[in-house]
Order: sequence, then structure tokens, then C-alpha cells
Amino acid sequence: MEQLKELKELNTMLQATLKAKSPKITEELIQILNGTAITMLPTYEKSDIASFNFEYRHEWFSIVFFGSNARGLTITEPISLLFNELNEYHSKSEDVMDEMDELEENLEDDTDEWEDMMDEYNEEKNEIYEDWFVGCWEEARSQTQNTMPTYFSIEELDCGTELVSSDYVEINKNQSVIRYYTH
Repeated sequence: MEQLKELKELNTMLQATLKAKSPKITEELIQILNGTAITMLPTYEKSDIASFNFEYRHEWFSIVFFGSNARGLTITEPISLLFNELNEYHSKSEDVMDEMDELEENLEDDTDEWEDMMDEYNEEKNEIYEDWFVGCWEEARSQTQNTMPTYFSIEELDCGTELVSSDYVEINKNQSVIRYYTH
């Protein structure tokens, strides 16, 4: 199916684009893990940080960092990583998705096949992105020897990974500035 080939090419483009951004993002992560890039909210100090949080905002292919205290309260200014840096990929992706939407309208009887194809594409895309980010984070961590609990999650989901231990965690995101993690 030609559409599946286009989706695979999109994922290949994403992988190449992310690989090219690896040195820059790794350096930004080093600055975050060392604390040099972190700006605290008023009344808090860097010693109050109990965990680092990275949320993947897949709609924009960006990641937002924020630090939390022991109660889960966000106590740092957010730091955006990759915001507007994947514009070329994002533009190509939108063009292909527009074509896919038109095709979906014409495939009235093959909705299962269509859904399977899109699920496969999205699963692979998210895996590429997560593997890439974790690789950059591991490189930054090895250079800083940072052992702070660090969480990676997709913004809309109530689950994620604690990167130091590789534990799956449930995340209570009922309030926008508070995160509770359950291992």
C-alpha cells in the first residue's frame, strides 16, 4: 500500500531529523541536569527540587521540562526543548496526514485496515521519539552523574517512565502544576 510507504518514510525522516538534533539536545539536558539552565519560581531554591519531569507534547514534537518538589508541586520555570526546531518535519507530516484524511474518506469499507495502518505508524513514531530522547538523556546523565529521579511521559497520558530506574509509573495529573508518581 502506497500510503504505508509514505508513513514509513515520515518515520525515517523523523529519525534522521532527531539524530541531527542529538548533540544540541544532549547539551541542553546536561545544563538542566547540572542545574545551570533551571530558573526557580519565587520562594524556592534549587535544593528544593526532588524530581525532574520531561513531558513529550507529540502534537508539536517538543518536550517541556519542569522541576518538582517532594510534594509534586512545580517549582521551576518550564524549559521547552525542540520547540519550533522540527518545523520541516512537522510541515511534511501535516501534508501527508492531509492526504491520509482524504484517503480515509474514500476507504469506507476498509476502516479496520486503515486504523491498523495508522496505529502502526503512530506506535513506531512514538517509539522512535522516546528511544531518541532516552538516548540523549542517558548520554547527558553519564556526563553529569546526576541521580535525581527523572520522569518522562506523554503530556496527555497518566503514565510514564522513571528514567533512572526504568520503572513504569502512574502519574496523577489532576492539577496542572502538581504531579504525583506511583511506582
